[in-house]
Amino acid sequence: MSIAIPKPEAATAAELPLVAQALHWLTAALVLALFGTGVLMKQLGEGPVADLLHLCHKTTGAALLCLVLVRIAYRLFAHLTARWQKGAASRPVHALLYLALLVVPLLGWAGVAGFGARQLLFGLSLPEIWSPEAGHAELLLASHAWLAFGLIALVVVHIGVALGDYLTRDARAD
Repeated sequence: MSIAIPKPEAATAAELPLVAQALHWLTAALVLALFGTGVLMKQLGEGPVADLLHLCHKTTGAALLCLVLVRIAYRLFAHLTARWQKGAASRPVHALLYLALLVVPLLGWAGVAGFGARQLLFGLSLPEIWSPEAGHAELLLASHAWLAFGLIALVVVHIGVALGDYLTRDARAD
């Protein structure tokens, strides 16, 4: 007589490590804060409040760029590259998100450097990556703004893909 041992159901995607989750949600919070301050400071135009928002926006943007570099390094060293679902949209959306998270702050940095406005909060200053004499600062900042809206669109798609993954994973568990 033999006893059949039931095989466990296929495991769902492993839980992300706490560090990866913290980096993810911190990135999300910074992106939303940057988008909000960016839109608000453009609406305000000029004045002391707009100037403070510009300083906060640039400082937060520099922090976001550093955070994204840390996320990429962590993802590579922790071997988290295979975590994304193999669905039709997940990999391209993540790749575009990472690309936008690098390009948007770099364009903003180049744009403010082109205007010579590299100062940040706490007495810090951004290195010059674009000379004011090179011109095109307005084009760089316009590109920064348009790509920021594109980044927010990607975030919405990312949320949709994540919700779809969550719902199908939940259905597979039943």
